[in-house]
Amino acid sequence: MRRLFGIIPLLAVLAASSADAQVTGIGEVLVNASRNDARFWQKDRPVIGLRRQADGMVMNLTIVSDTRDAATRRKEIDTALLAAIDRAAASSFQLVTGTVQLEPVTKANYTSLPQLPAGRIDTSKVELMVRGKLEGSSRATQDRLTAFIRSLKGNGRATVETTTATSLSVDNPDQHREKILALVAEDARRTAAIFGPDFTFSVSGVDGQVSWTQASPTDVFLYIPYRYAITPRLSEARSPQ
Repeated sequence: MRRLFGIIPLLAVLAASSADAQVTGIGEVLVNASRNDARFWQKDRPVIGLRRQADGMVMNLTIVSDTRDAATRRKEIDTALLAAIDRAAASSFQLVTGTVQLEPVTKANYTSLPQLPAGRIDTSKVELMVRGKLEGSSRATQDRLTAFIRSLKGNGRATVETTTATSLSVDNPDQHREKILALVAEDARRTAAIFGPDFTFSVSGVDGQVSWTQASPTDVFLYIPYRYAITPRLSEARSPQ
């Protein structure tokens, strides 16, 4: 917690001047509303971090077959999946899987994807995602992903489906660690200077891992869960007479 004189709680909500930080607030707000109601709001997210455009966008993709024979059903799904892999490679898209870290789906590993029950005993599905580079607006990228998925062909009774739900992706967030730390240090120095030359700061939590959250339809906010305190400088000890 930030403290004045080590006793009084202080919430320092100051915007960093660096363009990378982009801590510009949320614009005009309704007084009878709450920050908790703001879109993309996240509890306990620090003020200072690195806001940048996401690298990619992913959309859910499901291949479903309701052929009664299990072996034929699996073959239909695999054939449709292989065709999707080829089409993605030729269209600047990528098939991926994963709940946190995205892994490419390739001809070398596609058989490792589980074929899951899909509501009936004679229906199976494979769930994965399509990744595309985030270019232009969120809507434009979503439209490109949707058009790509709709262009995919099924096989036999296998069909390709999507919910059009999307998520943003970031390549290797840890590569931005030093830039985030520099932004935190800059803000701590600036905040301490507001209170005058008799104050300094101490920072904790900067050894934590890089975390992330969505900040807008196209941007992500990368941060380290730091804390800093503003405290009086220690007076120099008097030399003995």
